[in-house]
Amino acid sequence: MRRIRSVWRGALTGELCWVDSEGCPNGIAVTPLLRGEVPCVALPYSHRWIVRLLAAASEVGFAVTDGRSLRAGRGGMVAFGPVRVIDDLSGSLFGEQLLEQELRKYPPSRALVDSLLLRRENWWWMPRVIVELSGVNRVVEPARRDDPARNALLIHGSETATVSAVALGARGADRMEITPLDDALPTDGVAGMVFGYDYTSTDLERWESWRFSGSLERGSFEITRGEGTPGEKSRPLGLLERIRRRHRIAKACRGEITAAERRTAGGSREVSRTP
Repeated sequence: MRRIRSVWRGALTGELCWVDSEGCPNGIAVTPLLRGEVPCVALPYSHRWIVRLLAAASEVGFAVTDGRSLRAGRGGMVAFGPVRVIDDLSGSLFGEQLLEQELRKYPPSRALVDSLLLRRENWWWMPRVIVELSGVNRVVEPARRDDPARNALLIHGSETATVSAVALGARGADRMEITPLDDALPTDGVAGMVFGYDYTSTDLERWESWRFSGSLERGSFEITRGEGTPGEKSRPLGLLERIRRRHRIAKACRGEITAAERRTAGGSREVSRTP
């Protein structure tokens, strides 16, 4: 735990990687936080659907592979283990133990909850689903990703996730060329996800992820489903776009918070732990 704790503490961005109950590899970009000495993430309730997928996984990988979050010359790191999921509907756990870390690492939160007045106005941003790494089963060290437009994570496996770094080549409508940056590619027919992201370095206002699901075939990645575009430059948001985005996020958060409150009496509670 000590190794991932140190890397997780210093990282600006990280990734969660897992294989869900249907055998589908998944990955998301996250803000790395520590609850005491325990690596964790605090997802807003607009991401509650993602937690339902990872909570059923046998283990989850907490990864730091983006070169901007790693010391010069240091490779990536992924710690796999069981997780504990906490529904913090009151926002008290997040506010008391994690908020200050998020404000340092994720500047967009400052516009929402950097004062008591803002927290009352944007109350929906305080309740969180907290995912903690409760133990470490294994640690792997994939190559670091230094080019967000051309480097990605390949997540594959049918029960537990294997994570490696790849370089992207030519891409068509249903096929993408990929080259391993560390280990050799897995055998043909293996289901996987190629996943990456980029962000505006000054303020993280635009933090855009992309992902392609499919399988390995003859050294290429056969795409069955895709979302986003690697290497697409993110322009600053205009005022109207900022307002619309905030409204979308607020609506999604409020809807999931209301649904969670119907299932519980509110407050913070542990809802699940992976095996």
